[in-house]
Amino acid sequence: MIEYKQEHSVDPDSPIDEQEKDLFVGIFRQLSAYKDPYQSISGILKDTCEFFGFFGAFVYEADHAKVFHLFEHYRAPEAGLREQFVLSDYLSERDIKELTQKPGGIVYLKSKKTRLGAKFLELFSAKTLIMIPIIFEYQEPTAFIGMLDRRHPIRLTKREVVDADAVLSVLAGHIKMRVYQKRLEYAYSSLRNVIDKAGLDIYVNDFYTHELLFANESLAAPHGGVDKIEGQPCWKALYFNKTEECEFCPKNKLVDADGNPTQVYSWDMQRSSDGSWFRMVHAAIRWVDGRLAHVVSSIDITENKYNEMLVRRLAECDTLTSLPNRGKLVEDMNGTLAMLEQTKEQGYLIFLDLDDFKQVNDTLGHLAGDALLRQIGHFLQNESAILGMPYRYGGDEFVIIAANKTAASLEQIQELLLKRFALEWCIGEQSVFCGVSIGAVRIPLGNKTADDLVHAADMAMYEVKKSGKHGFRLSTLE
Repeated sequence: MIEYKQEHSVDPDSPIDEQEKDLFVGIFRQLSAYKDPYQSISGILKDTCEFFGFFGAFVYEADHAKVFHLFEHYRAPEAGLREQFVLSDYLSERDIKELTQKPGGIVYLKSKKTRLGAKFLELFSAKTLIMIPIIFEYQEPTAFIGMLDRRHPIRLTKREVVDADAVLSVLAGHIKMRVYQKRLEYAYSSLRNVIDKAGLDIYVNDFYTHELLFANESLAAPHGGVDKIEGQPCWKALYFNKTEECEFCPKNKLVDADGNPTQVYSWDMQRSSDGSWFRMVHAAIRWVDGRLAHVVSSIDITENKYNEMLVRRLAECDTLTSLPNRGKLVEDMNGTLAMLEQTKEQGYLIFLDLDDFKQVNDTLGHLAGDALLRQIGHFLQNESAILGMPYRYGGDEFVIIAANKTAASLEQIQELLLKRFALEWCIGEQSVFCGVSIGAVRIPLGNKTADDLVHAADMAMYEVKKSGKHGFRLSTLE
């Protein structure tokens, strides 16, 4: 039998008696001894029930789907505690709002006179219920802790309600920290899984000491795992041949003059060991302990780079002869002019136009003409060490950039070209002769542009055409 206490037996403002003191001291000692936040408080629930005369006690915690599960208890089967419940099956939105208006306040129910009281007593199949809803951010309850009795109504004095509120509030605080801990662990685990499965290599190091603070699985795996590299300087952990900070480290681009993080910096790096390409993304951040840290992520873009190179090659390459095309000529010519201007050296731009190429097309057909152009392209490419860089300008016209060539080199180029084009070209079983008219201009030439120089070489070639073909002329343009 439960001994009922009279409501007027204790003044709530009177000093704490020895029994109350023993209860509080015992609870605080047990909680302070807990090193694991998940350590069971069922023993404390038992002591609390016995002190206040309740038959059973419970701790319910909600999952992501808002289903409350019986996490801890005292006398769950005997007290009629269900394993789980959905709060919205018993309480309306209005009821839940009313419950959350005073988060942390104790709920003491001993009759069904109120709407909310009737619903909670029905939910827990109890005659008496005293509990605290644990609420995060003034939203819906996340957990419940309480005591109940399904056999008899229990009337607590005002002082006992105050004491029960104090005890359950302490335990509710412990549970709230436990829920926070769970959420942090879930968040960390989820974030870690996202980072590990993101398809990126990611690491974080101390901005100044370079100590490796974090590395995801994909980055750490080739180096023996996370445990093998964390705590080491990043350059030592990740590069076997480094003995100091990497010369390409862009950390000075990540902070302002006061050492505060600024913007993200990205660049593409090619690994020398195998030629692979990586997109590197760097940022300065504040680490969990407040220190300035350097986060680096990288993704393998080798395939993308090769695709870019292929697209670029297709855009810059003549598909028939495989030589660079006119667009590439202009780009390279501008680069050559800038280089020669800086080195104070000279070279030549050489323009070639085939003689009587139309006759080859007319007599042997366009396929034979294409085959001839391919042979000439291969010849120019094979002799590029002497001639310079060849380009197909269009039709039966070719251009050579002969950078860093002397007048003597130009004579050698002239001799090689005229001698070869005086010989026959074999196309299948056919042999054809096709001379060449050549014009050249010295580069650089004052402030002349690439287009100006190509035009000057073209005009010099045209003079050869007019004077009988198959010859060479250096432009007199100065």
